[in-house]
Amino acid sequence: MGQRRQIWILLWMMVASLAALSFAQHALAETTRPTQVPIGDREMVVTNHTNKPVVELYISSQDADSWGQDRLEDDELPPGQNVHLKLGRTRACNFDVLAVYEDASREESRGVNICRDRELAFDGKHATPPPEPLGPERSVTVINESPRPIQQLYFSPPDAAQWGEDLLVASTISAHDQRRIAFHGACSVDVRVVFSNRAAEERRGLDLCRFPELRIEPGWTTIDRPDARD
Repeated sequence: MGQRRQIWILLWMMVASLAALSFAQHALAETTRPTQVPIGDREMVVTNHTNKPVVELYISSQDADSWGQDRLEDDELPPGQNVHLKLGRTRACNFDVLAVYEDASREESRGVNICRDRELAFDGKHATPPPEPLGPERSVTVINESPRPIQQLYFSPPDAAQWGEDLLVASTISAHDQRRIAFHGACSVDVRVVFSNRAAEERRGLDLCRFPELRIEPGWTTIDRPDARD
């Protein structure tokens, strides 16, 4: 009889141990499970603590490929003033912000968590001076005959290590539309086009002075002569 009781006690202790282990694993899973940020109306206040007006202001989610539209539109943000911006309903919390000042200098703030702090101030300490012109101003007509909008467009000298500034920072070229693009530089440039689905195409050494049109078509990156089609 005593031996049977010992067996029952041993079995009870094993069951209790298994139950405790299961509870601990469940609690650990609950604490380590990533929390999903709920969708909400995102807003933020941007303050200008510099001594010069902000004439352009761009805000985009951290994973976006372009800055999007100018949030100030035709207005400006004077020194010492702030602007309240509504960003719409989204699950995103981290945003990048770009301020362009009256003298064309720029200041960026990356990875701003507006779910935690809805206020951002620019003080000019990290502003970069306006880029020096790389040559005379030129222009080219970009004709988008692809089925997708063009979101980014880059011209750079053939010997440049980087693509430089996006020439469509505040706009896009819709499918089957065209846009006159002004740029500074030499006649010969490398071209990079980024579409709305993030696909990119490039063409090297285009002479935009001799053939001032770029026709973007499916299956062919760019055509530097209107009649040079296969």
